[in-house]
Parts: sequence; structure tokens; C-alpha cells
Amino acid sequence: MQLDAKTLDTLAWLSRLDIPAEETEALSQSIADMLTYFGQLSDLDTEGVEPTAHIAPLQNVLREDEPFSPRLDRDLLLSGTESEDGLITLPKVVG
Repeated sequence: MQLDAKTLDTLAWLSRLDIPAEETEALSQSIADMLTYFGQLSDLDTEGVEPTAHIAPLQNVLREDEPFSPRLDRDLLLSGTESEDGLITLPKVVG
């Protein structure tokens, strides 16, 4: 499949590329080769092939969600602050 100059100019404009005139022929041939290859891929029989997101099988390794131990005493942690009902109180910032 050969690309004409107008199609290549449209692709360049959509890609926000400024292609020099001396490179248009080589680029047109490269894109045509890629499209031919994609056409070959679309002819492959993929019946029964599961879709994948990665070429290698990946698996998340997660630990059990357990609380940290030993836990620090809440009253000890709040002892250096001004608190009310277990919440730290701060002075008003906006006047």
C-alpha cells in the first residue's frame, strides 16, 4: 500500500510534525510497510486466544491486611497536643 502526498501531509498535520520534503518519500514507504505488516497481522487466526494486557503473565503479590503491632498508645501520642474528643485542635487561621 502506497501513501499519496496528501495523506502523508494530513498525517503530519494530525501528529503536529514538520516533515522535510527530502524525507517524505522514505517516510511514506516506511508507513506503507507498517500498514502492510498490520494487514498481515489482521489475517492471523486468533480464535480461542484470550486478550492480554501484557506479554508476560503478571500477578500482584499482596500481603494480608493486618494492623501493625505493637501499636502506640493514642493518649501518649496526643499528650503533647491540644485535643478535644480525640481530635487535635488548632488555632483559627482565617480571621
